Amino acid sequence: MPNRRSFLRRLKLRTVLVVALLLSGIIPLGVSSFVLIGESYKVLARTEQDNLTGEAQSLSVQVNSYLADVRRQLSQFGSGLLLAPGPEEMTARLQERWVQQHLQSFQHSSPDLLAIRVLDATGVGLEPNLAPEVRTAMDAAFEQARSQKQPAYRFVALGRNREPRVVLATPIVLKAGDAPKLILESLVKFRPLEKVSQDVARQGVGVFLIDRTGKILWSGGGGIKTTALDKETLKMFISRPMTLTSTTRVRTPEGERPFFAQVSDIPESGWGLIVQKPLSEAFADVNKMIFNAVLSTALLVGLSLLFSLLAARWVSQPIQRLAATTHEIAEGKFGGGVEMQGLTFELADLAEDFNRMSGHVASHVQQLRQAAQTNRELFIGSLRAFVAAIDAKDPYTRGHSERVASVSRTISRYLQLPEDVQHKVWIGALLHDVGKIGVEDRILRKAGVLAPDEYEQMKLHTVMGAEIMTPFDQLREMIPAIRSHHEAWNGRGYPDGLKGEQIPLFARIVAVADTFDAITTNRPYQQAYSLQFAVDTITRLTGSRFDAKIVTAFLRAFEAGEIRAGATRPARTEATVVEAKAAGGQR
Repeated sequence: MPNRRSFLRRLKLRTVLVVALLLSGIIPLGVSSFVLIGESYKVLARTEQDNLTGEAQSLSVQVNSYLADVRRQLSQFGSGLLLAPGPEEMTARLQERWVQQHLQSFQHSSPDLLAIRVLDATGVGLEPNLAPEVRTAMDAAFEQARSQKQPAYRFVALGRNREPRVVLATPIVLKAGDAPKLILESLVKFRPLEKVSQDVARQGVGVFLIDRTGKILWSGGGGIKTTALDKETLKMFISRPMTLTSTTRVRTPEGERPFFAQVSDIPESGWGLIVQKPLSEAFADVNKMIFNAVLSTALLVGLSLLFSLLAARWVSQPIQRLAATTHEIAEGKFGGGVEMQGLTFELADLAEDFNRMSGHVASHVQQLRQAAQTNRELFIGSLRAFVAAIDAKDPYTRGHSERVASVSRTISRYLQLPEDVQHKVWIGALLHDVGKIGVEDRILRKAGVLAPDEYEQMKLHTVMGAEIMTPFDQLREMIPAIRSHHEAWNGRGYPDGLKGEQIPLFARIVAVADTFDAITTNRPYQQAYSLQFAVDTITRLTGSRFDAKIVTAFLRAFEAGEIRAGATRPARTEATVVEAKAAGGQR
């Protein structure tokens, strides 16, 4: 009877395991794989289409930016010719020797400008030797620029290889709305399209440049020598230039084939850029992936069927050993042996023992959390003690770091930064002046204006602070606040001369808080000013010293009454000294 019972239990377990493996493994794998393959194909195909769309948009942005940069160069050069001393009459001015020298120097410094023509409004001026097709394009662009008072573009393809070139005519005026004094024209190397002709051919991508009438100005890369854009999409682009996509079928020497195409607007020149690729090539990798997925699924189904039979035979032994081991773990015995016995209802034992182990784990986790909190408080306390020791070097700035940290956290909260980021801002602000530990006390406590060499040493506290904290990995994200809190939005700060968004966000926040505390507290070189004077000064320096976004958050916090200062006095009318220190000179 016991043997029979043991046999039934063993048979039941193995049978259940085999059935479970078949139902929960092989069958779902086969069904879900075939279902997911179709969905995956759609997702991957859409992703590939998005990638092609991104390529087209990126290329059009590159082309537009390139043309805009060339136009700005010509405009700046032409404005220089008008503003320089010389004859008022343009024809006479252009005959000046310095004009020709300046033109040669300008062209030498701009290798993409292959030829430059400078004409006055009557069409007289400096003309280089030009190929007939280039001269024709320049003449047409000149007339358009003169009559419309707007930059005019013409496309030309030169040489045996039909290299892409652009003729740009830029009218130069002293005031908006005036008739052009000069027309600067240049034959420009169309570098973005040259790169396209070299790169995209390897990818099977065809690129076309079209004008507002839909005429193809240039084609390069792979694919057939006709656009895959259907007529309706092309008409829509001609009537209203915008980014458009199209999937259509086109007749080719190999027969009718589906193509994906995107046309992107180039606002600078009024042209359009078409990027096309056969769907068979665009989705070749997708199809390959689908084939591999089908093959892999079939192999997995076969292997699962084989191993399920083997696993069902041996799985009871691991379960028994696992049950015995969990008993020992629950009792705190981690080195006990495993005895092989007949099968029992060990699954119920497993549930009970795992519940007991769960209690032990929960207790240990709670202890770990308490230990982590203790360590965190110890870490913060150590930082505060360290910063207080540094602030104590100068009795005038005692508590400065704590106040700056508090204001910085308030600003970051009004910027709606996450809690963990606010905490990091607070730590960065707390440590922002840690480098002053390396500055001589006589400089820190000097009552008057610092000498140039003393000021240079004072400026080093940002670099020294960053170097001091660099070995600590936990403070890696806070180091920019230490190094860059004296950088200025206009690029005139120190130590690196960063400008605008180049300045890390933490540093931009600390800069406002640091300036606020510097103005509203007593210093050796100034008495404290009123809160309103500090707010007015910071507001006045927005866009030159400070980021407008940070100042806006600061003002909102101030208006809400969440920013206060220490000792203050009524604001003076003499703002020069305080503004100078707020602009980058405060210590």
